[in-house]
Amino acid sequence: MEEFENKEINNESKELPAQISTWTKIKNFLFQEITVTMTPKQEKVLKEVHDFWHQEVNHDFWFQEIKIIDNITL
Repeated sequence: MEEFENKEINNESKELPAQISTWTKIKNFLFQEITVTMTPKQEKVLKEVHDFWHQEVNHDFWFQEIKIIDNITL
């Protein structure tokens, strides 16, 4: 029984890396879970910005007629 436990421990230790690589440290830092808490005003502003950027743009928006309201000379 004791030999079986020793073999299990030895097999597990062989699969683990000897030390944490630099890439693993960078990956763990970049992909850590974050929690953001906002005030109601911040949430409102974020929603307005999101709605603005994701609004439906129709064909008329891009091809509007330009109205000249003053005498402009170029």
